[in-house]
Amino acid sequence: MVNSDTLIDEPVYPVYVYKRTCHEIFNFCHQEAIRQPPREALGVILGFRRTWLDENYIRVTDWATGRVEASMAYARFTPEGILEYRLALHDRYGTNPHTPRVVGLWHSHPFGGDPQFSSTDLRTFFNTPFCAEGNIFFLIDPLSRIFKVYMLRPRPDEPGLQLEQVDWCTYQPSVPIDESTPTSEETQQDEEAEPHD
Repeated sequence: MVNSDTLIDEPVYPVYVYKRTCHEIFNFCHQEAIRQPPREALGVILGFRRTWLDENYIRVTDWATGRVEASMAYARFTPEGILEYRLALHDRYGTNPHTPRVVGLWHSHPFGGDPQFSSTDLRTFFNTPFCAEGNIFFLIDPLSRIFKVYMLRPRPDEPGLQLEQVDWCTYQPSVPIDESTPTSEETQQDEEAEPHD
C-alpha cells in the first residue's frame, strides 16, 4: 500500500512514461535513423488519463505503429498503417474498456540536432483524432538523444489549443518488499526443492 502522506511533497508531472515504453520507442526511432537513407518514424502513444492531488496527468504505458510513408523529411501513416496499428492494439487488448487509450503521437526527426515541429507535424497533430486537450506528442531525435514531450493545452488568451513543452519523467513499477516477502533467492531455492511433474 502506498502512503499518500509521503508523496504530497513530490511534484505531479504532466506526463509519466513507463521506462520500457520510452526505451522501445527511442530504439525504434534509432533503428529508422541509421537506415540508409535515414527515415523519420511515427506511432501512437497509449496510456491513461489520471488525477492525483487535483492535478491531471497522463501515464504512458505502451505504443504502437503501422505502415508509414516516410523519408528523412516527413512521416505519415498510410491508410493500411492506420488499420495495422488499430488491429495490433485490438489483438493486444481486445475490447476491454479498462485498457490504455490512444493519448497522442510520437515522431522522430533523425537530423542529429534539436528537433522542431515541421508544418506536416503540426497539421497531423492539430487534426482528428489527435487534436484533443491533454493529448501528448513526443518529438525525438535519436541521433542527438533528445526526447521532448509536448501537451495540447488551452491557449491562455484566445480560443483553441497550443502545443506546450512539459516536464515529464519515466517510471518503473515495483513491488515494495517487507520481511514477510520471500526474496528471489528464497523463491528460487523453494522452486528447486519442489519436484515438478
